[in-house]
Amino acid sequence: MSKKEINALNLLKGAYNLSTPDDNRKYYEGFAPFYDSVFVKDLGYTYPSVVANLLVENIKIDGPMCDIGCGTGLVASEIKKKAPNAIIDGVDISKDMIQISREKNIYRNLIELNLEDPLDHLLKNYSTVVSAGTFTHGHLGSDALTRLVSHFETGTKFVIGINLDHYHSKGFEKEFETLIKSNVIESFELSEVYVYNRDNEDLNIKNSKACVCLFSKT
Repeated sequence: MSKKEINALNLLKGAYNLSTPDDNRKYYEGFAPFYDSVFVKDLGYTYPSVVANLLVENIKIDGPMCDIGCGTGLVASEIKKKAPNAIIDGVDISKDMIQISREKNIYRNLIELNLEDPLDHLLKNYSTVVSAGTFTHGHLGSDALTRLVSHFETGTKFVIGINLDHYHSKGFEKEFETLIKSNVIESFELSEVYVYNRDNEDLNIKNSKACVCLFSKT
């Protein structure tokens, strides 16, 4: 394994060990300038592309979208490759990650927001909400997802990526069952996907998986 890959793995472990909003802000403050090169190039981070593909293949893009935990704009960049006229707003807790996104000129609006705070400043009428990398170790759990779903209007479509281990350990499966039985969401579909390029030398990284959940709010 190369020195770059070892450094990238150490940064990934750091991300998984975050526990508070301030931890996230401080961590990404120093990491933002290197995020794309470390994860995409050094670790073969294909997750944003996979999530974008699932969105474009399964959902009609008929209005503005909201990219939750947009980071440096990796998901939006992939969506724009396939749907260049897509209108996307980005939301992230890190102003430093948002600045990288702003330089790419792919978002209509960028909003600095901690999703554990009130969502009053977040529009309710997006046609689609997408997220990759936010619901994972050291980040947000199932309660935050439920709050997010509750915020948006009836008919909103969701494409939400969740780390597979996180999905099982943090009660996402039970939460989705409750949302479905309560008629809060419908048309639920789940796909298991690989997060990194399958050529990765590290087996833990190579075999890392996520659930991508597609559903609509009733």
